[in-house]
Amino acid sequence: MDKLTSILAVVDRPEAGGAILEKAVILARRFGIPVTVIVGESAHERALKSLCARLGYENVTFEVADLTRRPLREVIVDRVREGRHDLVIKAPAGSHVMRRWTFAANDWKLANESPVPVLLVRDATWTEPPRFAAAVDVAGEENALIARGILQAAGFLAMRCRATLDILYCEREQRDQLAYIRRSDKLSQLVREFHVGKERIQVYFGVPEKVLPPKLSASRYDVLVLGARREGPGFQGVFGGMTSRLVEATQGDVLLVRAGISSEARPSSDDPPFSRRAAIS
Repeated sequence: MDKLTSILAVVDRPEAGGAILEKAVILARRFGIPVTVIVGESAHERALKSLCARLGYENVTFEVADLTRRPLREVIVDRVREGRHDLVIKAPAGSHVMRRWTFAANDWKLANESPVPVLLVRDATWTEPPRFAAAVDVAGEENALIARGILQAAGFLAMRCRATLDILYCEREQRDQLAYIRRSDKLSQLVREFHVGKERIQVYFGVPEKVLPPKLSASRYDVLVLGARREGPGFQGVFGGMTSRLVEATQGDVLLVRAGISSEARPSSDDPPFSRRAAIS
């Protein structure tokens, strides 16, 4: 993630609309960009337009669309490609969407299929300045590739939001000093590349599954940046089952970044618009 020119916010549940709109507008104001909000019903549109007017939210466009005709993740991915958005904001799926951090399978699939990062938000307001954290693993080429995407997105957003950013790294190997030094050098190189303050690196030792969740629970970060969970057998590390555990441990929002994600070409579709638009300006 190296640019943010447009945000797509998706509200499929009315109770999550206020929090989604708030976070979208916070980021939009920092970057001076527009927000497109997709809702499933006209009543939701009217309620959120009223909220925009009351709070002075500007440069927000609403679209009413059928969010039930197809899986929501398919609707979102298609709309991202059509509208050339750079970030998706939504609430996590599930029966208790704003109270628990147990993501449904559709959220994981969305994060892996979306050409842009996905920010899953809850109802807590960000502190000022916001407190961001990024959990990374640099053991192996594939983990290092994911770490690069995480740090690029986290550093980019944190800088424009004037947020603090902690880089959380857990070293499993405590006996092979040479391997530890190589991984430390790799992490420092990535941190320098994306202009993240080196003094914010938090290094822990031990089993990540045991060490990192309690650290996250105690730290109360506003946004945690993670690699999207990879599907398929044989993938280990912070970005497999660990992602779920870190998500459940944090009390803040979660930004999921897919491996290799970048400013991909997202050509506009020639298909007719699937929704009705209304702008707030």
